[in-house]
Amino acid sequence: MKSQVKRMPNVRGEGERLRQEILDAATRILEETGREDALSLRGVAREVGISAPSVYRHFKDKGDLVSTVLDAAYRTLAVAMSKAGESAAAAGADPWARVRATVTAYRRFAIDKPRRYQLMFSLEYEPERRPSADHPIGTVLQAWTDTADAYLTEAAPGRRAEAQDLGIHLWTALHGQLVLWRTLPSPVAGSEDVLIELEESLLRRLLPTPETPSPTE
Repeated sequence: MKSQVKRMPNVRGEGERLRQEILDAATRILEETGREDALSLRGVAREVGISAPSVYRHFKDKGDLVSTVLDAAYRTLAVAMSKAGESAAAAGADPWARVRATVTAYRRFAIDKPRRYQLMFSLEYEPERRPSADHPIGTVLQAWTDTADAYLTEAAPGRRAEAQDLGIHLWTALHGQLVLWRTLPSPVAGSEDVLIELEESLLRRLLPTPETPSPTE
Protein backbone atom coordinates (compact mmCIF):
# COMPACT_ATOMS: atom_id res chain seq x y z
CA MET A 1 0.00 0.00 0.00
CA LYS A 2 1.41 3.39 -0.92
CA SER A 3 2.03 5.96 1.78
CA GLN A 4 -0.36 8.82 2.28
CA VAL A 5 -0.03 11.48 -0.38
CA LYS A 6 -0.66 15.16 0.05
CA ARG A 7 -3.87 16.11 -1.63
CA MET A 8 -5.12 19.54 -2.57
CA PRO A 9 -8.54 20.22 -1.02
CA ASN A 10 -11.47 19.90 -3.41
CA VAL A 11 -12.97 23.17 -4.49
CA ARG A 12 -16.65 23.66 -4.02
CA GLY A 13 -18.70 21.28 -6.17
CA GLU A 14 -16.00 18.58 -6.43
CA GLY A 15 -17.46 16.31 -3.76
CA GLU A 16 -18.60 13.80 -6.38
CA ARG A 17 -15.08 13.54 -7.72
CA LEU A 18 -13.74 12.78 -4.23
CA ARG A 19 -16.44 10.15 -3.80
CA GLN A 20 -15.28 8.49 -7.01
CA GLU A 21 -11.65 8.62 -5.88
CA ILE A 22 -12.66 6.83 -2.69
CA LEU A 23 -14.50 4.19 -4.70
CA ASP A 24 -11.53 3.73 -7.03
CA ALA A 25 -9.15 3.29 -4.10
CA ALA A 26 -11.45 0.80 -2.39
CA THR A 27 -11.82 -1.13 -5.65
CA ARG A 28 -8.04 -1.38 -6.06
CA ILE A 29 -7.60 -2.68 -2.52
CA LEU A 30 -10.39 -5.25 -2.89
CA GLU A 31 -9.12 -6.40 -6.28
CA GLU A 32 -5.62 -6.88 -4.91
CA THR A 33 -6.70 -8.82 -1.82
CA GLY A 34 -10.07 -10.38 -2.63
CA ARG A 35 -11.07 -10.00 1.03
CA GLU A 36 -13.36 -7.53 2.69
CA ASP A 37 -11.41 -7.76 5.94
CA ALA A 38 -8.35 -6.37 4.13
CA LEU A 39 -10.21 -3.12 3.56
CA SER A 40 -10.40 -0.36 6.15
CA LEU A 41 -11.71 3.17 5.84
CA ARG A 42 -8.43 4.42 7.27
CA GLY A 43 -6.51 2.54 4.59
CA VAL A 44 -8.76 3.90 1.85
CA ALA A 45 -8.30 7.43 3.20
CA ARG A 46 -4.54 6.97 3.18
CA GLU A 47 -4.68 5.73 -0.41
CA VAL A 48 -6.64 8.80 -1.51
CA GLY A 49 -4.68 11.25 0.63
CA ILE A 50 -7.47 12.44 2.90
CA SER A 51 -8.42 12.06 6.54
CA ALA A 52 -10.49 9.05 7.60
CA PRO A 53 -13.46 11.18 8.74
CA SER A 54 -13.72 12.54 5.18
CA VAL A 55 -14.73 9.08 3.97
CA TYR A 56 -17.76 9.12 6.27
CA ARG A 57 -19.12 12.14 4.45
CA HIS A 58 -19.72 9.87 1.45
CA PHE A 59 -20.19 6.38 2.95
CA LYS A 60 -21.81 5.58 6.27
CA ASP A 61 -19.49 2.62 7.00
CA LYS A 62 -17.25 0.03 5.37
CA GLY A 63 -20.18 -2.18 4.46
CA ASP A 64 -21.74 0.69 2.53
CA LEU A 65 -18.46 1.27 0.68
CA VAL A 66 -18.04 -2.40 -0.26
CA SER A 67 -21.65 -2.65 -1.45
CA THR A 68 -21.23 0.45 -3.59
CA VAL A 69 -18.04 -0.91 -5.18
CA LEU A 70 -19.75 -4.17 -6.04
CA ASP A 71 -22.94 -2.49 -7.18
CA ALA A 72 -20.98 -0.44 -9.72
CA ALA A 73 -19.19 -3.53 -11.02
CA TYR A 74 -22.35 -5.64 -11.36
CA ARG A 75 -24.24 -2.81 -13.02
CA THR A 76 -21.43 -2.22 -15.50
CA LEU A 77 -21.52 -5.89 -16.49
CA ALA A 78 -25.32 -5.97 -16.68
CA VAL A 79 -25.39 -2.85 -18.86
CA ALA A 80 -22.76 -4.30 -21.21
CA MET A 81 -24.84 -7.47 -21.59
CA SER A 82 -28.07 -5.57 -22.21
CA LYS A 83 -26.51 -3.22 -24.73
CA ALA A 84 -25.00 -6.15 -26.64
CA GLY A 85 -28.39 -7.84 -26.96
CA GLU A 86 -30.13 -4.59 -27.90
CA SER A 87 -27.52 -3.78 -30.56
CA ALA A 88 -27.88 -7.25 -32.06
CA ALA A 89 -31.66 -6.87 -32.11
CA ALA A 90 -31.42 -3.44 -33.76
CA ALA A 91 -29.22 -4.99 -36.44
CA GLY A 92 -31.92 -7.56 -37.19
CA ALA A 93 -30.23 -10.54 -35.54
CA ASP A 94 -32.34 -13.64 -34.85
CA PRO A 95 -33.03 -14.76 -31.24
CA TRP A 96 -30.05 -17.13 -31.20
CA ALA A 97 -27.63 -14.45 -32.40
CA ARG A 98 -28.92 -12.02 -29.77
CA VAL A 99 -28.20 -14.51 -26.99
CA ARG A 100 -24.81 -15.11 -28.57
CA ALA A 101 -24.05 -11.38 -28.49
CA THR A 102 -24.97 -11.21 -24.80
CA VAL A 103 -22.77 -14.20 -23.99
CA THR A 104 -19.88 -12.62 -25.89
CA ALA A 105 -20.24 -9.40 -23.89
CA TYR A 106 -20.14 -11.40 -20.66
CA ARG A 107 -17.03 -13.30 -21.76
CA ARG A 108 -15.24 -10.16 -22.89
CA PHE A 109 -15.90 -8.44 -19.54
CA ALA A 110 -14.47 -11.43 -17.66
CA ILE A 111 -11.37 -11.61 -19.88
CA ASP A 112 -10.73 -7.87 -20.21
CA LYS A 113 -11.22 -7.17 -16.48
CA PRO A 114 -9.99 -10.38 -14.81
CA ARG A 115 -9.36 -8.90 -11.36
CA ARG A 116 -12.69 -7.08 -11.35
CA TYR A 117 -14.49 -10.25 -12.41
CA GLN A 118 -12.72 -12.34 -9.78
CA LEU A 119 -13.59 -9.79 -7.10
CA MET A 120 -17.26 -9.83 -8.09
CA PHE A 121 -17.62 -13.58 -7.72
CA SER A 122 -15.04 -14.65 -5.15
CA LEU A 123 -14.87 -11.86 -2.56
CA GLU A 124 -14.34 -13.32 0.91
CA TYR A 125 -16.88 -11.54 3.12
CA GLU A 126 -16.63 -10.89 6.80
CA PRO A 127 -19.08 -13.25 8.62
CA GLU A 128 -21.62 -10.53 9.39
CA ARG A 129 -21.53 -9.23 5.81
CA ARG A 130 -22.70 -12.25 3.84
CA PRO A 131 -24.65 -11.30 0.68
CA SER A 132 -28.36 -10.83 1.32
CA ALA A 133 -31.41 -11.30 -0.88
CA ASP A 134 -31.15 -7.71 -2.14
CA HIS A 135 -27.44 -8.01 -2.98
CA PRO A 136 -26.50 -5.95 -6.09
CA ILE A 137 -25.53 -9.15 -7.90
CA GLY A 138 -29.24 -9.32 -8.68
CA THR A 139 -28.66 -6.85 -11.52
CA VAL A 140 -26.66 -9.48 -13.38
CA LEU A 141 -29.28 -12.14 -12.69
CA GLN A 142 -31.91 -9.79 -14.11
CA ALA A 143 -29.82 -9.28 -17.25
CA TRP A 144 -29.63 -13.05 -17.76
CA THR A 145 -33.35 -13.44 -17.08
CA ASP A 146 -34.15 -10.72 -19.61
CA THR A 147 -31.89 -12.41 -22.17
CA ALA A 148 -33.61 -15.74 -21.68
CA ASP A 149 -37.07 -14.17 -21.73
CA ALA A 150 -36.35 -12.34 -25.00
CA TYR A 151 -35.22 -15.60 -26.57
CA LEU A 152 -38.18 -17.63 -25.33
CA THR A 153 -40.67 -14.95 -26.38
CA GLU A 154 -39.75 -15.54 -30.00
CA ALA A 155 -38.37 -19.06 -30.05
CA ALA A 156 -40.57 -20.87 -27.52
CA PRO A 157 -43.33 -18.59 -26.14
CA GLY A 158 -44.95 -21.48 -24.32
CA ARG A 159 -41.90 -21.73 -22.06
CA ARG A 160 -41.54 -18.08 -20.99
CA ALA A 161 -42.26 -19.07 -17.40
CA GLU A 162 -38.86 -20.79 -17.42
CA ALA A 163 -36.96 -17.58 -18.24
CA GLN A 164 -35.35 -17.08 -14.84
CA ASP A 165 -34.36 -20.75 -14.52
CA LEU A 166 -32.89 -20.71 -18.02
CA GLY A 167 -31.02 -17.49 -17.24
CA ILE A 168 -29.54 -19.03 -14.08
CA HIS A 169 -28.47 -22.16 -15.97
CA LEU A 170 -26.79 -20.05 -18.66
CA TRP A 171 -25.03 -17.89 -16.11
CA THR A 172 -23.74 -20.64 -13.83
CA ALA A 173 -22.57 -22.81 -16.72
CA LEU A 174 -20.76 -19.96 -18.46
CA HIS A 175 -19.15 -18.85 -15.21
CA GLY A 176 -17.99 -22.42 -14.58
CA GLN A 177 -16.47 -22.61 -18.05
CA LEU A 178 -14.57 -19.38 -17.47
CA VAL A 179 -13.20 -20.57 -14.14
CA LEU A 180 -12.09 -23.92 -15.59
CA TRP A 181 -10.60 -22.22 -18.65
CA ARG A 182 -8.36 -20.14 -16.42
CA THR A 183 -7.08 -23.24 -14.60
CA LEU A 184 -6.20 -25.18 -17.76
CA PRO A 185 -2.53 -25.36 -18.78
CA SER A 186 -1.26 -23.29 -21.68
CA PRO A 187 -1.77 -23.08 -24.60
CA VAL A 188 -5.38 -24.18 -24.00
CA ALA A 189 -6.06 -21.50 -21.40
CA GLY A 190 -4.59 -18.85 -23.68
CA SER A 191 -7.01 -19.59 -26.51
CA GLU A 192 -10.33 -17.80 -26.40
CA ASP A 193 -11.45 -20.09 -29.22
CA VAL A 194 -11.81 -22.87 -26.65
CA LEU A 195 -14.31 -20.78 -24.70
CA ILE A 196 -16.26 -19.92 -27.84
CA GLU A 197 -16.55 -23.60 -28.77
CA LEU A 198 -17.72 -24.46 -25.26
CA GLU A 199 -20.28 -21.65 -25.37
CA GLU A 200 -21.70 -22.89 -28.66
CA SER A 201 -22.07 -26.40 -27.29
CA LEU A 202 -23.66 -25.11 -24.09
CA LEU A 203 -26.18 -22.91 -25.88
CA ARG A 204 -27.25 -25.73 -28.17
CA ARG A 205 -27.93 -27.89 -25.13
CA LEU A 206 -29.73 -25.28 -23.02
CA LEU A 207 -31.70 -23.17 -25.49
CA PRO A 208 -34.89 -24.79 -26.78
CA THR A 209 -35.23 -25.17 -30.52
CA PRO A 210 -37.48 -22.48 -32.01
CA GLU A 211 -41.06 -23.70 -32.25
CA THR A 212 -42.49 -24.25 -35.72
CA PRO A 213 -45.57 -22.08 -36.28
CA SER A 214 -48.81 -24.00 -36.76
CA PRO A 215 -50.04 -23.92 -40.39
CA THR A 216 -52.93 -21.58 -40.99
CA GLU A 217 -56.19 -23.11 -42.06
